[in-house]
Amino acid sequence: MDYGALIGDSLRLTLRNRYLWFFGFFAGGTGTNLVFQVPSNLSDLQNMPDGLDSLDPTPALVSPALLLQTGPGGVNVALVAALALLVILLVLAFIALSLISHAGLVRGAAAIERDEVSGGSRFAATWRSGVNGMWRVLGLVVLLFLLGLGILLAAGVPAGVCIGLVFLLTQSVAARVVVTVLVSLVVMILLVAIFIPLVIIGQLALRRTLLAGDGITGCIGGGYGVFRRNLGRSLLVWLIQIVVAFGLGIALLIAAIIVGVVLFLPTMILAFAGLTTAAVVTGAVAGFLLLALFIVASGALGTFGSAYWTLAYLRLEAAEAHSGSA
Repeated sequence: MDYGALIGDSLRLTLRNRYLWFFGFFAGGTGTNLVFQVPSNLSDLQNMPDGLDSLDPTPALVSPALLLQTGPGGVNVALVAALALLVILLVLAFIALSLISHAGLVRGAAAIERDEVSGGSRFAATWRSGVNGMWRVLGLVVLLFLLGLGILLAAGVPAGVCIGLVFLLTQSVAARVVVTVLVSLVVMILLVAIFIPLVIIGQLALRRTLLAGDGITGCIGGGYGVFRRNLGRSLLVWLIQIVVAFGLGIALLIAAIIVGVVLFLPTMILAFAGLTTAAVVTGAVAGFLLLALFIVASGALGTFGSAYWTLAYLRLEAAEAHSGSA
């Protein structure tokens, strides 16, 4: 496998198909933390000299409605419930978009690589592919989560029992520290040795179920088979991805600092000049522009990462088919 060509082809696919960046943003695991603050006006009523009367000239009509909506401590139950429901809906929408984006990116990149892109809207075609494949992605994610949880329990429970026995059998601080450190070190090495192949197998299994049509359980075995038959190349693909991702992350951080300084320079000048209102306006505009640039960059990075693994999988499969026919 030509690893330089793999990186170059992944970059070209990413840059030439910018509609994929929408899916790359959600597939890259980037999201927004929404912090909702419940207004404290109702709780402040206790400190008001006239209570509810100071808010409404007809307290007898208003008070019962407020009392029905307000729980212990002056918290508006209806408002809290509405905000909680909104948060749940946003989280579910983000999860759905993430699943759709993972499936759409894999199938979209494979279609571009195989030159199977037909006429019409490529975004719409990618979206339809993502919607059709989202349940496969969800099933695989759940299966991998359970598998990873089982591995953690299988390694953690014996280690915890071993350390607990040492604490019960001896009062020596030195013995406790030595055993705890050694057991923890062994468990960490074991988990790294297991989870690195599991991450690679997960990437290959995702493409097996979306591109080869394997079932949710069968794609794990299919991904493991590809990994086992291409052990050295698979590990090298993973290692190169880590190095490239680190390099791109550092470059993005430096660019973000430079762009942030340039964007917020007028805000700082206006703030020093005492023009507070103008500084707030320019700061808000600069923050919006920086956020937009971050979203675009995140989408591009997510697209590159998915395309990289998709092209790697296709080339590993092609190499196996070629060696099999030979």
